[in-house]
Amino acid sequence: MRLVFPMTKNTILSVSIVLSTALALSILAKADFGTPAFAQGMTPQMHLEEGIKALKAGDSQGALIHLNAADQGISDQSAKMHLGEGIKAVKSGDQQGALMHLGAADQALGGSGG
Repeated sequence: MRLVFPMTKNTILSVSIVLSTALALSILAKADFGTPAFAQGMTPQMHLEEGIKALKAGDSQGALIHLNAADQGISDQSAKMHLGEGIKAVKSGDQQGALMHLGAADQALGGSGG
């Protein structure tokens, strides 16, 4: 009788590990690691506007996160061209040029231009 209990204990432990692994994998499968949690559920125009705000506040890295997210969802060719030029300007440290292009992209999408 004493030998049966360790086998049952090991079986329960094995089943628990398998179930925990399955749960973890299902959670990971639903997670969106490409977009930061604060940025999920935003429209491309919202990302563009947040990118402009971040750039004006001196946060180039934060701006690029939003601008790259906006770039993935924008289909308007004029807005996409200005957004691309704005991203290049941010990367090269040209804040004034970036704001000009990002404002034009925002206007092309019907926004106020930043």
